[in-house]
Amino acid sequence: MVRDDAGLSDTVARVGGSIPGTRPPVDPSRAALRAPRFVALGGGTGLPAVLKGLMERLFPLGRRRVPARDRDRLTAIVTMADDGGSSGRLRRAYRVPSPGDIRNCLLALSHETDLATIFSFRFNGHDEQGLTGHSLGNLILTALSQVESDFSKAVLRASRILEIRGRVLPATLDDVSLVAEYLGGGTVEGESHIAMAGRAIRRVRIRPAGARVLPQAREAIAAADLIVIGPGSLYTSLIPILLIRDLADSVVRSCARVALVMNLMAEPGETEGYTPADMLRAIRRHAPRIPIHDVLLNSAPIPTDRLGPYVLQGAAPIPVDIQGLRALGCRPVLRDLLGPGPLIRHDPGKLARALIELASGSRP
Repeated sequence: MVRDDAGLSDTVARVGGSIPGTRPPVDPSRAALRAPRFVALGGGTGLPAVLKGLMERLFPLGRRRVPARDRDRLTAIVTMADDGGSSGRLRRAYRVPSPGDIRNCLLALSHETDLATIFSFRFNGHDEQGLTGHSLGNLILTALSQVESDFSKAVLRASRILEIRGRVLPATLDDVSLVAEYLGGGTVEGESHIAMAGRAIRRVRIRPAGARVLPQAREAIAAADLIVIGPGSLYTSLIPILLIRDLADSVVRSCARVALVMNLMAEPGETEGYTPADMLRAIRRHAPRIPIHDVLLNSAPIPTDRLGPYVLQGAAPIPVDIQGLRALGCRPVLRDLLGPGPLIRHDPGKLARALIELASGSRP
C-alpha cells in the first residue's frame, strides 16, 4: 500500500471547495425540472451492476422505449485497456478495441432476454486455436466493427440489436495498454498480467499517454447530474479511465456531483489492507483534479460463511472509515448495498436506489 503522498496531506486538509477535485457540488435543484442524467465510468463486473440497477429503476419493463430520450438518461463510459481472454485474442487478431466490457454493459442495459442469451454465449470446446473461450457477443462486436470500419458505430449497431436503454460508449478508440509500476521496483505491461501478478502497485499509466476521449463521452459528462465511479478494480478498471486526460478534464469542468462507489472487498496484492481513504488517495495521486463529493459505502455486515472462500485467497472486507473520508473532504454515505448469494457483490437494485438519492439530493 502506498501512503507516501508528498505534499498531499497539506492540500487535502483544506475542506470547503479549495481542494483540487473537491469543489462544492452543484445545487441538486438544477435537475429538478427534468429527470436526472447519470454517467457511469469503469469496467469489469462493477460497471454492469450499476447499469443493471439503474436501467431497471429508470426504465421499468413494459415502459415504451424511446431511444432519443432514453440515451441521455444513462450513459456508460467503458475502460478499454482489457487485453486478456477472448477480448485480448480479438484485439491482437483483428486490431479492434477490447469488446468484452462493452458487451457486458450492453447486456446490462437490455431487456431483450433471448438476444442477451445469444450475446452471452461462450464457446467451450477443445479447439484452443479456434472458437474455444470466445464469447459470441465479442465475435459479433468484432464483426460489426469490420462491417462499419468504426468500433463506436459497431457498438451503436449492437445497441440497436439489443434494444438497450441508455447508451454504452468506449472511453477511447485508441489502442491503449496499461503499465503498472510495483513497490520495490519493476513494471508489467498489460491489464491481464497486472491482475495476475498480485503485487502491491505504486502507480499505473496508460500507453499512449495522449489517448483521446470519444467526443460523445465528453458531451455526456458535460450534461450529467451524477457521475458514478466504480465499483471495480482500483488500478485496472477505475484509475485507467481517469488517466485519459480529456475525459478527466471533462469531469473537472462538469457541474455534476461525483460519487465513488466503494468496493466491498479488497483485492489481494492490488488493494490488500486498503481503507476507503487509501483508495481515494490512490485516485488523487493519478488524477488529482478529479472531484469526488460522495463515497458510497456498504453498511450491511457480510456473513462469515460467505467470507470463507475470499479469506483463503487473501481478501478481506474493506473497512468503513468515516473520519478518514471526511478528512479528505468527501461525504461518506452509508447504505445497505450487499447482494444475495454466495458471491460478495453489490446488489444492483440497492445500488441504484442509493445513486438516485444522491442525484436527486433527497437524502443526506
